[in-house]
Amino acid sequence: MILSINDHLTLQSLDRSHTQAIYQLVTENKAYLSPWLPWVDLVRGPSFFDNYADASQLRSKHGGEFAFVIRENEAVIGRIGLYKIDNQNHIGEIGYWLRPTSQGKGIITQAVQRLLTYGFEGLRLNRIELKCAVGNTKSQAVPERLGFTREGIFRQAEFLHGAYVDIVVYSKLKSEFP
Repeated sequence: MILSINDHLTLQSLDRSHTQAIYQLVTENKAYLSPWLPWVDLVRGPSFFDNYADASQLRSKHGGEFAFVIRENEAVIGRIGLYKIDNQNHIGEIGYWLRPTSQGKGIITQAVQRLLTYGFEGLRLNRIELKCAVGNTKSQAVPERLGFTREGIFRQAEFLHGAYVDIVVYSKLKSEFP
């Protein structure tokens, strides 16, 4: 599946064809990504992403996850997805990361906006959450820009590099979506 954002940006369903590009992005940007993403230090080779792509496609088939690569023209520049989908309560959670050289251009904001449309209109979700570490101000700026409601802080909600970190929780309801 391809979700178009504009003439240059698309979201493409994650599969094994993206393994090498994602591995290269993570390897090149490990120092930048590692403070916020607990899985980065577990990456030992491209097979890590082969396994993730296979598992993600299975979860997608059953409606539990929809993972995408972010493509600018033909280059893979990051990842985004709707995760932890609760089909009974119509809730999903957005997660994302983007290479540093592509930041500051509104790409993630546009990608999240496109995923909101897909989640609310395509998947018929009622609530979409976005969570990020308290210290990750760049990530927090995205839901704030898009009019999410900041619901509060989950204290010590994630174990990251040997320490617990607080997580800021944002949400948007279908009734709040244009």
